[in-house]
This record gives sequence, structure tokens and C-alpha cells, in this order.
Amino acid sequence: MRAGRLLLTLSFSLLVLSTQAEEGARGWLERMTQAFQQQNYRGVLMYGDGQQWQTLAITHAVIDGVEQEKLQHLTGLPRKMVRHGHDIVCIHPGDHSPRLNSELSNPLHGFSRVMDVDGQYHFTLGGVERIAGRFAQRLQVTPVDADRYGYQLWLDQVTGLLLRSDLLNHQQQVLERFQFAQIEIGADIPASAFEPDDQGHKLTLYPVSPDHEQISTAGIGWLPGWVPSGFHITAVIQAGSPQPQMAAEQNNESVKAMSKLPVRLMYSDGLAAFTLFIDPVSQEHLPEMTSRWGATAAVVRYRDHSASADDGDSPGRLRVTVVGELPADTMIRIATSVIPATLAEQNTDSVNSALSAAEE
Repeated sequence: MRAGRLLLTLSFSLLVLSTQAEEGARGWLERMTQAFQQQNYRGVLMYGDGQQWQTLAITHAVIDGVEQEKLQHLTGLPRKMVRHGHDIVCIHPGDHSPRLNSELSNPLHGFSRVMDVDGQYHFTLGGVERIAGRFAQRLQVTPVDADRYGYQLWLDQVTGLLLRSDLLNHQQQVLERFQFAQIEIGADIPASAFEPDDQGHKLTLYPVSPDHEQISTAGIGWLPGWVPSGFHITAVIQAGSPQPQMAAEQNNESVKAMSKLPVRLMYSDGLAAFTLFIDPVSQEHLPEMTSRWGATAAVVRYRDHSASADDGDSPGRLRVTVVGELPADTMIRIATSVIPATLAEQNTDSVNSALSAAEE
């Protein structure tokens, strides 16, 4: 009898300790998010998959309440990106303007706007290690399903800023690592450090809405009928269109025109992210493919674009491309689920109704 009570007490104590540890880990995650948005820092970041490595110079500051950021690629093409708040300007060399893609993005951004991730990951605190000359707390992030990968994160003990990240597959192998080789936190950085120069071609991306604002998909003719649980749309970017959040304000003719444009939809679950490109094409320039390089996978699929009175001169095919750091099977399912927006919305409503019924 005493042994049974002892076992019950021990089990309860372990449960309490586990809960406290997870709450402590989530607290570190919140500190990390705040550090990305509020800290001034500059440093050199290395990232890669063990075979190919890239190096970035990163400068970040908050000036007059507005986030400023500048990236400079130190390897490969001499690309630069400057961000003022939600406005982004990319500077790219060569005789042509860069295509809308993710090659100029900050690899830290997947961790800079962490949303509600409790339902998608478990968190465990590890030991303290030294990264870029600073002591860092290790945080283990384990996914609850097979639709995403896990992470090990090293957070600066003083500020919570992310100093190193390992992306782990389901066999706990490192798919990609990024780590600061050198960093200065709390620096006094002037506004002049974020002025773009005039070299190369500038590509201005439309503003991305803060997390608390509704992202409008008005005028988008096709949407995914399925995305993994916990993923939410974070940005809609249409080449040549008015800024995304104004889409709903355009007249019907403008909306019809916008639905024919190439579109980029960005999704995140708070840690993992993927980008969905939907392009109308007159013919298949690329074969359907599934490719992976390091942690990043790309899936290309084609969909029939059924002609109707509203389609006008729309091509008969759509090319769907999904790029992200997710398992290939997950990305294939996303790509093949793309359907007309009205059907996608009905599918989402059906899934939500089924989930509500299951909860009841």
C-alpha cells in the first residue's frame, strides 16, 4: 500500500517537474521572440547543411520604434536586403531584376515571429553551452507529428537572442545549421547603417502584415485545400498588384485581373515555414519534380486551369511550387491540394466543422 502511494507520489512529482520544465522552455521561446524584435545586434552568421555554407553580415536595430534590418551576403552573389518596418528592398547585381523568391530572406526570420506553437511541438530545456563567445541555453523542440521537423536552439542567456539553430529530421540528424560566428548585442547603431546604396537592381516587396492583422486572400483564384495543422498564412504577395492588404478594396475588374497574376503565399506555424508559388503558364517549362538540397525541399506540380467566362485569356495550366524546410511528403500533399479558392474555403469549413464535432 505504501509502495503504491510512493509510486503515485513519484509519478505526480515527475509530471509536475515535466510541466514546469516545459513552461520554462516556453518562457525562453517568448524571450527569443522579444529579442528578435527589440534587441540591437550585428554579427556574422554562417548557415548550411554541412556540404555548402553561406555567410551573412546582419545588422538589426529599433530606431524611433521601427525595426531596421540590413543583410549582406558575403558568399556567392553580392546580394543585399534592407528592411524598414514591414517594407523590404532587395538589391541584386546583374542585368535583370531578381525574381520574387526566398533567396534574399533572412534565415532567422522563421524564429522572429513565433506564434502559438504549443499544439505542434514539445519543449525541453537542455544544458548551457558557449556560442560566439556568449553563454547560451539549449532548447530542444520536438514536433508532435510527422508533418514538420524538430529543432535544437541555443539562446543567449542574457537577452534570449537566438545564437544557433539545428534543424533535425525524424532520425535526429542535422539537416541544416546556422550559427553566429561573431555577434555584438546591445550596440548603438545609427539610422545611416540601414540606407541602401544605388548599386544593382532594387526589388521592393509589398508590406507584410503584423500577426494580429487579417491576411486577405481576396482576388486569389487558387488556394491550397490542405495545409498541416497549426500553419497560418502570414503574407500574400502578388507581382505587379497593389499592396496585399488593399486587395479587398479593389473593384471586381481589378480582382479578376489580380487572380491571373503570379502569386506567392507564405505560411508559418510559428517555427517552420513554407512558401507556395502559383503561376499561370501557357506550357510546362519544367517537369513535375520533387527535389531537396540540405534542409530545403521544392515540389513542382501542374494543375488544369478550367476555362470559364471569368478566365478571359488565362492560360490553361497553373504551375504550383512549394518551397520550404518540411518533409517532402508534406510538401507534395500541399502542392497537390491546390484547388479553386471557393472549393478550398468550403474544404476548410468542412474540416473545421469536423474538428468542432470531434471536440464535442
